[in-house]
Amino acid sequence: MTLSTAPIFNMKTIETTANVNSDGTITLQVPPDIAPGKHRVVLVIDEHVTSDSINLAEIDAALMEMANDPEYRTEALQIEAEFAAAQWEALQQTES
Repeated sequence: MTLSTAPIFNMKTIETTANVNSDGTITLQVPPDIAPGKHRVVLVIDEHVTSDSINLAEIDAALMEMANDPEYRTEALQIEAEFAAAQWEALQQTES
């Protein structure tokens, strides 16, 4: 009986943002614990292009502040009440 052993791979999953350059090359930052040298890399491209000017964490934080702001919540409820009649009329028109 012959036993063959498959190579053991230490794989890491890293989620980061990469810059795709106009010449088709990619620039990205990896954690410092990745040793310099040649590595096998699997690349998955999310075709939604992100903008450096938009920081989703900042937007999420701002939305959380708004949700917890009593003045904003009062104003949102007031706007909702003002539009309630128009929304009801629109719903009735779509059902007929």
